[in-house]
Amino acid sequence: MPRTQYIFIDYENVSVSDLSRAAGKNVRVILLTGTQHKKLPVSLFLFAQENPGVLKIIQTPVQGTNALDLVLSLEAGRVLAADPSGYIHIISKDNDFESVIRHLQLETRLVARHPSLEEVPALRTPEERIARLRSELADDSKSRPRTRKTLENKILSAFDQQATPEFIEKTIAAFIKAGLLDFTDTGKVLYSSAA
Repeated sequence: MPRTQYIFIDYENVSVSDLSRAAGKNVRVILLTGTQHKKLPVSLFLFAQENPGVLKIIQTPVQGTNALDLVLSLEAGRVLAADPSGYIHIISKDNDFESVIRHLQLETRLVARHPSLEEVPALRTPEERIARLRSELADDSKSRPRTRKTLENKILSAFDQQATPEFIEKTIAAFIKAGLLDFTDTGKVLYSSAA
């Protein structure tokens, strides 16, 4: 069974009204609001009705600097205690979470902060995943796979270890056809400088 993705939304920082990306996926969304949020979009409640057990809304009654951030950190800790292999995603533009994220990463926990839902890898469409892969492979300022095997692993990773060997082969063939890359006789990857 795929790893559960826990998506914590700092609603004071990022307003979200469309959770359709989470539908049908192994995802739990925890939306945290402060006392000033008296109304939420109807679309969130419709999503909750259509996807029972996926959305949890927590309104903290405490006001003050970083009050919601502290509650979010506490709730993330509770989730990790119950599901140590879960992947925590914090949707916020607030850099205050970096110390918590780095601390948990040092404990080899899976945790990341994203500025929007679209940036959560598990919520990307296949087309978005391929586009991101193409962009990363075309960027010669970054480390890129040097062998066919590492390229296959990168594609597999981009699809959360769920891509079939046939899909990986088709993806590589599409990259070759597009002129993004090719291979030497020994299986080394050659990247096009014009891609």
